[in-house]
Amino acid sequence: MSGKIITRREFLKMMGASSLLMSLPMSAGCPLQQAVRVSLVKDSDDAYAIRRAIELAGDLDFLASGDSLLLKVALNFSDPFPATTSPLMVSELITLLKDRGAGDVFVGDRSPSWMDTMNCMEETGIYQAALDAGAEVVVFEEEDMVHVEPELAIHWPEGFSIPNLFNEVDHIISLPTLRAHRLAGFTMGVKNFVGAMPQDDRFFMHGPSLLAGENFMEMIAEIPLCTDKIHLSVLDAREGWSIVGLEEEYGTLITPGIVIASKSLVGADAVGLALLKSVGTTSDLMETRVWDNPVIKRAVEVYCPNLSCETMALQSEGVENIDEIKKQLL
Repeated sequence: MSGKIITRREFLKMMGASSLLMSLPMSAGCPLQQAVRVSLVKDSDDAYAIRRAIELAGDLDFLASGDSLLLKVALNFSDPFPATTSPLMVSELITLLKDRGAGDVFVGDRSPSWMDTMNCMEETGIYQAALDAGAEVVVFEEEDMVHVEPELAIHWPEGFSIPNLFNEVDHIISLPTLRAHRLAGFTMGVKNFVGAMPQDDRFFMHGPSLLAGENFMEMIAEIPLCTDKIHLSVLDAREGWSIVGLEEEYGTLITPGIVIASKSLVGADAVGLALLKSVGTTSDLMETRVWDNPVIKRAVEVYCPNLSCETMALQSEGVENIDEIKKQLL
């Protein structure tokens, strides 16, 4: 190495450059022989709600001293929360991870090609929140990409590309928001990983006309198969969008005041969708059972075949409408 001192990240990069080309096991934190725990916490103290939700979801027992993590934020726009991940969520997660002995923490995403990711990071406040809490901000278009062909991603016959950073870190945490979506029906933890892919793969997923392709929903569900390191999803449902707006408008703002957490991506999304349905959302979402939603259905198949309302263990605190949310999960 000619006497050059390499950083921890450079070392990880050299060690893990090619292993993502292999087939990967089921990911997204789904226990095969036990109930899937999902927590919902509502409290006037937002920081408490975030930490308590993580605690009730099983805490950070996957984290060992010195482990590196990537916080995958939702950053399709430069608009503030709930259009994008909240700086408070970023700050609280980094602080909690550092308090528990985490090593390097990265905060990253890739906005659409017509947006500037770093500008989005700065305008939303995510950039400053991450730096102040001691993390490194990464924009995926500046990262090395690797091609993956997950065995169970049958709707991606030629695979897709993701940042090699996914292979370098020890753990990945998804930080989605609660939103109805014009094409996908809803966007939460599973769809958050669309932001890991380059624009060409996103165009392919949407189809030649850039509208939803024939297997659009299933393709969304299969993207997190790219890694087995997604160990937590913290869905910020303190605010959200329940009805899709027209043109550039987001839609109807709701304020459930709830933080949802789970080690299962699909488990957190199923509860988030049930929450949307409990307060009223688009007609398509309202008319379809949570478990029959195409994204949820395919995600259950590939990540957590045992997941159902019977195998889900809900842990709630301060949530007044928990019975209605449970009803929507039947």
